Amino acid sequence: MQNITISTDLSYIFLFFMVLLIPKVLLRFRIPVGISCLFLGVITSMTLGWYQNDQIIILLSRLGITSLFLFAGLEIEIEELKKDWKTLAKYLGKSLSVLFASAYVLGIFFNLDFRVSLILAIGIFTPSTGFILNSLKNYQFTVEQQYWIRSKAISKEIAAILILFFALQSQSIQGLIVSKLVLIFLVIALPIIFKFFLKSIAPYAPDSEMSFLIIMALVCGVITKEIGTYYLVGAFIVGLVASQFRHFMDSEKSHSLLNSVTAFFSIFIPFYFFNAGLSFTNDFLTLKGLAIGILFSLVFIPIRLFLVISSIRFFLKDFWGHKRQISISLLPNLIFGLVIATILKDRFSIDPDIISGLVVYTVVTSIIPSIVFKKANPSTYDFRKVGQNR
Repeated sequence: MQNITISTDLSYIFLFFMVLLIPKVLLRFRIPVGISCLFLGVITSMTLGWYQNDQIIILLSRLGITSLFLFAGLEIEIEELKKDWKTLAKYLGKSLSVLFASAYVLGIFFNLDFRVSLILAIGIFTPSTGFILNSLKNYQFTVEQQYWIRSKAISKEIAAILILFFALQSQSIQGLIVSKLVLIFLVIALPIIFKFFLKSIAPYAPDSEMSFLIIMALVCGVITKEIGTYYLVGAFIVGLVASQFRHFMDSEKSHSLLNSVTAFFSIFIPFYFFNAGLSFTNDFLTLKGLAIGILFSLVFIPIRLFLVISSIRFFLKDFWGHKRQISISLLPNLIFGLVIATILKDRFSIDPDIISGLVVYTVVTSIIPSIVFKKANPSTYDFRKVGQNR
């Protein structure tokens, strides 16, 4: 079937039909869009052989991943994290200890360099904040449950991005210094660029905020990719810096802006999953990889649940009744898992079976909430209200 050829126009019509429509239909069977698109990419690669290294799909996938991490950065409220920093610090301390211990064990078990095993462990333990926050509206959670799911996911993702940055750059002192200087430059330059935009452009270009942020996220994502990290780092920094500007987050337009960014990445992030599926060839579809994925699930899902539940038991006793909702909601790591799988595949000579196992594990963790939790009635979900009236 790989010899089938059709016109370019028809192939892209088929692409948009697959990526934007079929996954929505499959939602009725409680299959998340990301997982549907991932498998559609794998099936397309295995049967038709189309879209390999297609630059349009690559661009669309980059827009998806950068806009998603822009959204994750925008969701960070520094003052909110400061209020509960002691609880979150204890949770992070315990989680990071388990992360490094697991990296050590993975390194021994798979005979990996510690740097590689640490990156693998990040893919296993880090919840995908954007994916989780975008899914919360689908379930019947209280405001308190949403707040702690959100806070724990964000704090852990920030820590994971920092560790990932140093892990990717630790092989070369010169590379680490250059990368740190680039990130420092972005952190210093972005507020200046934002102020210029808000003063000289926004007043004369109504409703241009979302377009501006999307472009900045893509540009900074490409910059951090070029210095050897990944798109998510630059896009996350853009969102984090933008979240400190009242014009973006405390104005009357903030709710509309967040909804617009959400709508944008909801359109383009499926292309990221589809493109990820296209990259997995026959070498990654093995019984050994499936076995490793099942092993990861049996070992690490209970560990991750225990970490959250024990944190609630010792640090958040008032929320003990919410332990099931909070702990299970923090399991999905589809996006972070795929990002790490891509990094391991492209930059390190790692056994394809291990990468396959990581992908299987991320699929399992990401589908569990949709199976366990009751679907909420359709309603408008305001992310900025999470954490208020606690």
